[in-house]
Amino acid sequence: MTAPTTVLGLALALALAGCSGKSGDAMGPTPEPPDHDPEQPTPNQGGVQGSYVLEQINGSSLGQLVTISNPDGKVIGLYRFQPTTLIMDPLQSFVLELRYSDDRTPGGIDDEGDFKQAGPVATSGALPLTFSSAIYGDKFTGVVLGNTVAIKYDFDGDGQLDTSFGFRLVVGD
Repeated sequence: MTAPTTVLGLALALALAGCSGKSGDAMGPTPEPPDHDPEQPTPNQGGVQGSYVLEQINGSSLGQLVTISNPDGKVIGLYRFQPTTLIMDPLQSFVLELRYSDDRTPGGIDDEGDFKQAGPVATSGALPLTFSSAIYGDKFTGVVLGNTVAIKYDFDGDGQLDTSFGFRLVVGD
């Protein structure tokens, strides 16, 4: 199991355990420590701040067509994602950029706001976070493990966290 997959699993567990959509913080139980992964990068020693690049969408890699669905199974669409960024600064603000296409029409989401710690650091080192969007007025969950950030995001804006995105640190502050 790769580090991004492990982090996406932790983010999904946090989202399912403690988030009720747009109206609350994610306060889930401490996730179980993942199995040892020899490919896991050295932890980001400077905190969570830095520039991260998108690596995974719902467990799929960039360049693949990914089906995005709501939790009830209703399909939102089939999209191909491009390398885009999540920037987290030391003042606990974030800027998220997602670029994708349905193989005919390009699309994108730009979001920004603040993030805060949503619970204790797990024994595995996983740090749960809650992101608050200043653009859309909603909240979404995330987790940082090593040099990887995973978020559970409301891709279609209907109030349901429907898509997991995994980002890898490329530049630390």
